[in-house]
Amino acid sequence: MTTYKELFGKYVQNYASDPTSTDAEGQIWYNSTSGTFKTALGSFGAWSAGGTLPVARNGRPGGSGTSTAALIFGGGTPPAGAPVATSLSYNGTSWSPAPSLNTARSYLAGVGTQTSALGFGGYSGGASAATESFNGSAWTSNPTGLNTARFGLGSAGTQTAALAFGGNVPPNSAATESWNGSTWTSVSSLNTARQAIFGAGTSQTAALAFGGYTTAGTGATESWNGSAWTTSPASMNTARRLGSGGGSQTAAIAAGGIPLTSATETWNGTSWTSNPTGLGTARYGGGQVGTQSSFLVPGGYSTVRLDSTELFTRSVVVPVAGSWSSGGSLSNARRNLGGAGTQTAALAFGGIAPGDAISASTEEYDGTSWAAGGNMGTGRGTLSGCGTQTAGLAFGGDTGNDGSNTGITEEYNGSTWTAGGTMSTARRALSGCGIQTAGLAIGGYTTTASSATEEYDGTSWTSGGSLNTARYYPGAAGTQTAGLAFGGTPGSGGTSATESYNGTAWTTVPGSLNTAREGLAGAGISTSALAFGGYTTTFVANTESYNGTSWTTQATMATARNSLAGAGTQTSALAFGGNTPGNTTATEEWTGPSTTLNYKTLTTS
Repeated sequence: MTTYKELFGKYVQNYASDPTSTDAEGQIWYNSTSGTFKTALGSFGAWSAGGTLPVARNGRPGGSGTSTAALIFGGGTPPAGAPVATSLSYNGTSWSPAPSLNTARSYLAGVGTQTSALGFGGYSGGASAATESFNGSAWTSNPTGLNTARFGLGSAGTQTAALAFGGNVPPNSAATESWNGSTWTSVSSLNTARQAIFGAGTSQTAALAFGGYTTAGTGATESWNGSAWTTSPASMNTARRLGSGGGSQTAAIAAGGIPLTSATETWNGTSWTSNPTGLGTARYGGGQVGTQSSFLVPGGYSTVRLDSTELFTRSVVVPVAGSWSSGGSLSNARRNLGGAGTQTAALAFGGIAPGDAISASTEEYDGTSWAAGGNMGTGRGTLSGCGTQTAGLAFGGDTGNDGSNTGITEEYNGSTWTAGGTMSTARRALSGCGIQTAGLAIGGYTTTASSATEEYDGTSWTSGGSLNTARYYPGAAGTQTAGLAFGGTPGSGGTSATESYNGTAWTTVPGSLNTAREGLAGAGISTSALAFGGYTTTFVANTESYNGTSWTTQATMATARNSLAGAGTQTSALAFGGNTPGNTTATEEWTGPSTTLNYKTLTTS
């Protein structure tokens, strides 16, 4: 009898905990702690957040390329969702403008790569036959359009060897056409005429058509061999139309659709399998780019047009979304407090207590609970701080909750506060980052929004470069020579503007917060920051992470609030205190996104 060792080249190992190396894929081991046999498989995938679109877009734009080098074109944007010609390129992190189509349209099809694409069909006040090719620099209209003008069609192939099938003429169409780089030729029709169809296939001779609309949503699946369509006995598990689909004839993916769903399915060449997790936001009419193992869905429509992008990855390594969990509550409820330190060694000081009383109390967090520390010499609210639990810095604020700005600075040694050098510009509602001997004070409020920046050397403050956008109640992260300021208010509503500091000057970066707000908190460094909480026209729990280029929406806090404090890093942060409205003691701990192996417990069933 053949043994497992002979088949796999390894013995069944005995482990107290599951292995974490990707070498474990397909291996079987015995977990002595749980008393089970286990393996690691790449059998399902997970969705995670991608870069946010500059403008919300639905109307199923055309797409080409891969999940890390994508192009989308056409579709519909707010306010009315009218067809557009604009294109966007994606580098795996953020979206940027690309040359526009010559003919604005929505519900079109696309194939090819980011720099060698083909867009065809669509809707532009009626069914369109327009065909355009992209060379990485410009779109060129081809004089020969589709033989059958239509929208909501499926596609497969490349820029010079494409396939178009199905769609709405109207009525529903079964027409199939092949493209040789210059002209379209009608070939054998689909067995089931339909519109709002899903399509997949990297070759003109090996395509897959699935889902769509006949007289209702359908899950019918057909495969193309280069000359004819064959209906598969295996239909999709969720009948639907106008979702996002892609991949190849033997490894396809379908996500979202109408009826509004987040359902995700994968095709192995024979049957459809429902993925255990669906899109984070149920949607239809989004873009579609990539392969079954790395698939991108930008935009779409849920109850509103969406600007979010979601990425599906299928691997033995699967992403785990970041999350907030409850921590130990502050002993003293307060808002507009200062914060410093890390998730397991944080410092909370000052703030405004219930009844609008000014607080001088200090609390220290050990990762589980808060304990009293030494009181500040001068109690104040709307102050800021930086540093560590044993070397903290508090500066600025309001000593009477009456608009009395101060430049008072105090230094904490782990037990007591002592006076430091006074700030040059007295102010409140400011932010800060850095350490006790190299701190940065950012923005704030004097008699109006301030752009002032000051640098602390452990003894005194000196003026630094001014913010490009004067603001108060901003968030901040980083160090004195590599700082980040985001959000806040210039005086009328929150801003999404983000600026980076190099120790001399501030630069406005293209990546703005997805949610403009004030009174938020921050953690991390300038190229790996976290923003959370704040106020728009209401209290928010929104969380966003920054990678040095763009902000990505993450899981929300349990308690929506503004005027809170933060500490820690992008992957291990702490949020505490704030206004809900009403002062709160709530503390939440953030665990950032991570990856894990796709473990599977083996059973006899």
